[in-house]
Amino acid sequence: MKLKGIYQSHLLSKQFFLLFLLIFVCFFVASLIGMSGSLLFGASSLTDLQNENTIFSMKFLQAWSSVGIFIVPPFLFAYLSGNSLSFKSVSRQQLMLTAVIMFFAMPLINGISLWNEQLHLPGFLESVEAWMRAAEAKAMAITEAFLAVNTPLGLAVNILIIAIIPALGEELLFRGVIQKELSKWSGKVHLSIWITAFLFSAIHLQFLGFFPRFLIGGLLGYMFYWSGSIWLPILAHFVNNAVAVILYYMVAKGRLTVDVETIGVNEGQTSMLLISFLSMGLLLYLLREISLKKA
Repeated sequence: MKLKGIYQSHLLSKQFFLLFLLIFVCFFVASLIGMSGSLLFGASSLTDLQNENTIFSMKFLQAWSSVGIFIVPPFLFAYLSGNSLSFKSVSRQQLMLTAVIMFFAMPLINGISLWNEQLHLPGFLESVEAWMRAAEAKAMAITEAFLAVNTPLGLAVNILIIAIIPALGEELLFRGVIQKELSKWSGKVHLSIWITAFLFSAIHLQFLGFFPRFLIGGLLGYMFYWSGSIWLPILAHFVNNAVAVILYYMVAKGRLTVDVETIGVNEGQTSMLLISFLSMGLLLYLLREISLKKA
């Protein structure tokens, strides 16, 4: 039985249902495989963040869960629906500009993150905010436990789990599938970009980082829209995550003394935020012009 393109002529609503069904099934299977990590690494609990076996198990689980949610479903969806995931070639100029944009974005992202952290919900939602902040603190503790490595091999594993897999998988799902399908369905490209950015940020379930991640999602969406290639948002996503992982490692090794998350937000660094904003604007304009000409 030929399955390739079997859902190509179906309504977009049915294709979206197919996508969510694929995500659910793949996540379930991948989670079962991931949970076996606790047996493989001999972890008696997934809450003891001081235990090395626990950290190995959690990394194994996260890697498989991410593959199940973000990587396998888009490929299956593209195969069954006959849609392309937009692996279109890009120029060296586009790649270089994309990487540089993400470096210049760091101070601005840090500034928005600091502002986001200082937001408070209305008084009647005080208990909800307390729950959100507690969940954020727990997520931060897990992230710090993941990043606490002191060997090149540990760094390589972190880059794989925190940078490569999310960059490839999340961009395939959100930009390669959801943004494209929403744009087809609504006919409104910009609305589709920002709806996708909202979903991209919301799925991380981190209120205190919602707005910077939302804006990054919009940035990645426009990179995809201008270039027509999934490679640019994948590269941008990778650079954003990998730089954070590498700098954290270098700080832990004593090779850097600067807290990465405070770049651009320390006292007296207002000019850095302005430079970040203006540089990003110029570089994004150049990327847009080059990408549209290439298209």
